[in-house]
Amino acid sequence: MEHTAGRYREGVSGHLVGAGVVGGLAGGFGMALWQMLYSAGTGDGFWTPLNVCMASFVYRNDAQMMVHDSMMHPGMSMNEPVQASHLLVGMALHFAFSAFVGVAFALVLFAIVQSGLLPMLGRYAGYVAASVAGGAILYLVMWYLVLPWANAPFKELALTGPFFVGHLVFGAVFGLVAFPLLRRSTHAAPV
Repeated sequence: MEHTAGRYREGVSGHLVGAGVVGGLAGGFGMALWQMLYSAGTGDGFWTPLNVCMASFVYRNDAQMMVHDSMMHPGMSMNEPVQASHLLVGMALHFAFSAFVGVAFALVLFAIVQSGLLPMLGRYAGYVAASVAGGAILYLVMWYLVLPWANAPFKELALTGPFFVGHLVFGAVFGLVAFPLLRRSTHAAPV
């Protein structure tokens, strides 16, 4: 029992956390890029997911005004003029959340690997598939548990389909980046 606990502590190293951060940032970049390309393709503006949606966590009055305007004028574009403060806050929040979630993904997947429940996680495709499943779970947690109390205006502005796909993209990119980083480690227990 003590040997297992020691092995787990040895595996939960700075390298594991670092791989989680790097994977999370890469996943966040992929998700943001997907959301921005989708937004631009629908006429809502390339920067809108960061300039409006993520910034609405801080600039709540602006978000509430947009929700009000969109209800008054259905089909109205969310393409607002880019404000440097909103864009920087949106980017900072998005990438901070992404890094935090990346560490959580890395720790959860590491614990599952250590438990021996899913041996397929030791292979690249299995790890990426589990990360995509984690992205789907993250979407459900965000949509139904976090956003209703943390940022209801954002939930009113977000489209469920693209938001869901964005979380799948996050999971896929996280898995593609984190797995090789973890495999190269000589400090972490085998993944």
